[in-house]
Amino acid sequence: MVLVVVLGVVLVVVARGSRDPLTSPTTADHWHSAYAIYNCGVQMPHFQGQTDPDGIHSHGDSLIHIHPYNSSATGEDARLGVFLDTMNASIEVDGIFTDNGEFAPILAEDGCDGEPAEIKVARWSLGASDGPEIIEVYEDDFDDIRLLDDGEGFSFALVPVGEDPPPPDAEVISSLVGVGAEIDWEIPDPAVTTTPAPIPDDTESEAPVEEVVVPVEVDVPVEEIVVPLEESDGSDG
Repeated sequence: MVLVVVLGVVLVVVARGSRDPLTSPTTADHWHSAYAIYNCGVQMPHFQGQTDPDGIHSHGDSLIHIHPYNSSATGEDARLGVFLDTMNASIEVDGIFTDNGEFAPILAEDGCDGEPAEIKVARWSLGASDGPEIIEVYEDDFDDIRLLDDGEGFSFALVPVGEDPPPPDAEVISSLVGVGAEIDWEIPDPAVTTTPAPIPDDTESEAPVEEVVVPVEVDVPVEEIVVPLEESDGSDG
């Protein structure tokens, strides 16, 4: 009887671990999301991680790779907490923490430039024609944030109270395009500094004219001319 019960439990666990979910991402999907970490507007290094038991991870860059290995990280279970566990990091109301030494803890109590601050996570649509569009801002329960689609963006940030996190920057979004995401707006090249082109002159160009200096005679009354005389030492008689 005990053997039958144990065998039944094992079969249930195996079945749950091998079946595809009803909602995406499934074990057949391979999504990518971009993310950035900000400390009062300053972008921080990305999370690092060594293990990936569930198929939601990063390669130490700005991309979250989402290709679940089993149902424990598919559908509604594909959440930000799975990624953070893989990266040995955590995002809490009181701070952003990492165990791999990428940066010191980002603490809400430290504020921003002397002003009160708070930890927030923002979800972004990065493919909108007008540029990044903020979809939702979260102020707690960060582990439960679902990974909903391929090509999303996230920003994890300490920001002044009342402000939203900034979007991932152009370099982060470019890495998303590099893995096949479709972006409908032109991403500025972060490595190139552009200088505005000179405004064209519609007038006909003319050869340069040499500068001509014309002497001007000025009549000065004789009585107004004062000529300084050197002092005589009497040697000239």
